[in-house]
Amino acid sequence: MITRVEIDGFKSFLDFKLDVPPFLALVGPNASGKSNLYDAIGYWLDSRLYHSDAILADRRGRPAELFHMDDAGRSVEVFTVEMCCLVNLPDGLAGIKALAGARMEDGVPKHQLYDTRILDLTTDGDLPDAVRTRESRQIHDFFHDEDRFNVVANSLETELVRVLSYPGDPRAMRSVASLADQRPLRSDGANLAAVLGRMGSSPALDDLMVDLAALVPDVREVRTELDEKRQEWSFELVLEGQGSVPSTLLSDGTLRILGLLAALHDPDHAGVLLVEEIENGLHPGRLAELLRRIQERVTDLNDPASLDRPLRQVIITSHSPVVVSELYRSRPEALVFMDTAVRVDPDKERVSRVTVAKSVRDGGEPGTFVSPRQVRKYLGTVRQDEL
Repeated sequence: MITRVEIDGFKSFLDFKLDVPPFLALVGPNASGKSNLYDAIGYWLDSRLYHSDAILADRRGRPAELFHMDDAGRSVEVFTVEMCCLVNLPDGLAGIKALAGARMEDGVPKHQLYDTRILDLTTDGDLPDAVRTRESRQIHDFFHDEDRFNVVANSLETELVRVLSYPGDPRAMRSVASLADQRPLRSDGANLAAVLGRMGSSPALDDLMVDLAALVPDVREVRTELDEKRQEWSFELVLEGQGSVPSTLLSDGTLRILGLLAALHDPDHAGVLLVEEIENGLHPGRLAELLRRIQERVTDLNDPASLDRPLRQVIITSHSPVVVSELYRSRPEALVFMDTAVRVDPDKERVSRVTVAKSVRDGGEPGTFVSPRQVRKYLGTVRQDEL
């Protein structure tokens, strides 16, 4: 689970800081930096998985374009992406601060910066008591015992990379999937049949069905089938008035919702779920219900029972006023407005446009927050049939 992100020099970010709750909605216009934030998290994740090859990973923009540029086309020399994370270990929770970055050397971008630190949760006054009292002691006690610490470090690394970016590709989600596929849902959803098949042996599929029926009312059942000869999973939905409908005939919107719920309910693979433009494929009238269902599934940092289960976090982006309206009413601390501002650095004679994140609160430094009155004014300009 990500608790804080700090980005400097990556794409549209300069000295950017954002506290991240278990459920976070990033809203704002196009080109405000929402996707760039996902790209920054993706770079950080690639650095854990591929180390020096992270700079070459497949993402939007060439390696040199990852470095922030000013209005004159001059790029910074270094960028860093640093994240504070909360992870499950066998004997409790651990706080980790991990940095990744890159540097320009003779005009050539190179991944060079990599650092991981252990945080002391017990002294962090911003964390709830339920988190502080569950801090892992092994990660501190084993620090000077290389063999035992390596075991803990391996568990730590496994937990840190539990991040799934879910755009979902309905064409891929219609396919069969191998019985041998025990992985979490892929970004395109191509192994959805395998995830549902694996979930069929646990109560998780029943829980998923409850949420799916609330969002797609005609659905009565999710059925999975294993082809023993081919060792492949397939699935179908039972719809009221239509009977069994195979995955190949399901609508794009239904498949995308099913994939999102599968990732959200997967009992074997919790972690961080990133969802871009969550409103895509979903009727506006069902969007508020989906947000409520998601909030019921993410970890509650104030609830000891919730912390005893695998940590689960969801970060979404959206353009929808429905998201703003629902979260402003029910969970305003989860709502962050993304925008751009002009940053002037007189010392370096640099002018550039940067991404800023504005939380909802009553006051603060100008340009760093959105007031409740501004939110209400924005919602007042939206037609009621859009809410």
